Formats: sequence, structure tokens, C-alpha cells
Amino acid sequence: MNRKITSLIVMGALLSASYAGTVKSRGVAGAGQLSVPVGAHGIALNGTNLATVSGVEALYFNPAGASNISSFETVFSNMNYIADIDVNYAAFATNIGKAGTFGLSIKSFDFGDIIRTSAENTEGTGETFSPDFMTIGATWSNAFTDRVRFGVTLKFIQERIMRTSASGTGFDLGVQYAFADRPVKIGVMLSNLGTKMQYAGSDLEQKLQPDGSSEGSLDEGFQIVSEAYEIPAELNLSASYEVTPGLSLMASYNNNSFSNNEIRFGGEYNQSLGPSSVWIGGAMGMGSVDDDKPDDITQSNWDEYSGSIFGATFGAGISYPVGNMKVGFEVAQRSVTDYFDSNLVYSLKISF
Repeated sequence: MNRKITSLIVMGALLSASYAGTVKSRGVAGAGQLSVPVGAHGIALNGTNLATVSGVEALYFNPAGASNISSFETVFSNMNYIADIDVNYAAFATNIGKAGTFGLSIKSFDFGDIIRTSAENTEGTGETFSPDFMTIGATWSNAFTDRVRFGVTLKFIQERIMRTSASGTGFDLGVQYAFADRPVKIGVMLSNLGTKMQYAGSDLEQKLQPDGSSEGSLDEGFQIVSEAYEIPAELNLSASYEVTPGLSLMASYNNNSFSNNEIRFGGEYNQSLGPSSVWIGGAMGMGSVDDDKPDDITQSNWDEYSGSIFGATFGAGISYPVGNMKVGFEVAQRSVTDYFDSNLVYSLKISF
């Protein structure tokens, strides 16, 4: 599919419409970039690891898990998203003693160069543009007891298309709890609670000749006022059960006011190999639409309307010592239905 067309389609989806909850109760939100996951480990498990995620990768999936960092960790990640769009992510977190753990993260989208068109030049004006979507996060996390961890992330959201832009702020709250007498952990994550966003800029300024004006009259300028939109708030609940040392089964429930609710199941196996370690894991999800299919919609259309374009996920990683550091390489794949190639994710993690 033509990169220009598909990039515009995806950009429009990220901008405007994430549809919601159950089909009847859903709303409309923008800033869809906030719902695009990052990091090979978390994507391999499809977010089912909210209860167990730890270290710097927890900054996105559940900031409570960042509290177990002993010194300093950093991660760099790239995902080949749909329509040849790249999602880049970088983060670091450091332990600051009894005050907890502090971290910073940045996620950005690379849409490439998109050909600019106009009503007069439908094949292109000779100019190109590249949208700029970015989220910057600051995280604090701490362990209140050996079983309870808490974390919060404050986010600044920026979206710019040529000379029109929108910005906003939001925050995430996360908790992890480990049972004392059984190998069970639970995690709760509230994400993207924040302000509305609204596009403004000189590209929304227009000039038209008033109706009934005589020939040669000057055009009058006016400003298009865009509608303010919510960001996609989510509630995620997760539980993990350690079947045997190293082998865990996980389940999570995602409640999103602006996309279909989803139940997910995953599993992960970790194995130490001397000073090194490896992990392998995967997950799958299913929609939990509670509404009955209307009589005037076919079953195939209803399945497409109420489902997700993303399918099963799978990944693996290895970490090993290099001097006084520990270096980890991780890769994950997320299947995509019908129109696009699967998402491939690569991560490099370094800890001291």
C-alpha cells in the first residue's frame, strides 16, 4: 500500500478516533499515540505483566515496578509499526535511596516524508511534511513494604502537523501487590488521566470571499476552531501466578473508554544460565464486547467493527554481564490482521 496514503490513515487514527469500551458506551478520543505500546518485553506479553514488570521497562507499563531498580537502568527501543511508521523510545531510571526511583522517558513517531497536496495540485505541490508526535514522561516510584509498590508518571503530550499543533498533560498511577503466602501478584494501572487537547495554528486560518460580494472584493480571513478532545484514559488489571520457579502465567483486563475492552492471557519462562539469563514469552487477547449484534449488521462486519487489528504476540530476550554492566537484547513480534505486516520490536537494555 502507498506509504503516503497509509501514513495519513494511521496519522488520522492516532489523531482522532479511538472508539470505545463496549460498542454502545464508547466515546471518541484523540492522542492515540498514548495507546501505542513500547519495548520488546512488554509487547511480547501484550501488557499482561503489569503485576510483575520491573526495572526501566516498567515506566510505560506500570511505574510501580520501577521501584526495584538497585542502581541505574536505561533502555532503547524501536518498533516497526504499521504503514512503515517507526516508534522510537528511550528511557532511564535511577535509584535515589529511600526517596525511591526517578525516571525519564521519551516516545516519538517517525512518519517519514509525506507529500503535500492541495485542491489544485492533487499529485503533490513539490513539498513534503513530517508530523511530529511525541510524549515525554517523568516517573517516581517507591516500595512502601516488601509486598506493595507504587508509582506515578507525569506526561507531556505534543502533536504537530506542519503549522498546526496540540499539546496536553496526563498522568499514570500504578500499584503492584505480592501475596505473602502464595505465588500470586496483582497489578493495577490507571493511565492517561489528564487534560483535553485542541489543535490550533496558522494552517487553520482561511480566506474566503464573502457571499454576494462584487468582483474584485478582498477576501476575508477567518479562523477554524477545532474541537477539543479527550485523551484515551485506561484502567488495566493484571494477575500473575508462578507455576514453578521461572514459569509464570498471567491474565489482564483492559478497560478503555475509547477502544474495545479486552481480556488478555500470557505466559513467560525465565532461566538463569550462570551470570546470564534468558526469557521467552507470549500472549493473546480477545475482545470483551458486551453489546448484542444489531440485526441490520452482518456477523462479519460486526466482528471487524468490534475487534482489534492486532493479534498474538511473542518474544524472547537474553542478558549477560559486560564488565560492570549487564546488557540485554530483546525482540518481539505482534501480529497484525489483514492490511499490514506484523510489528517487529527491538530493545537494548543496559543496567549497572
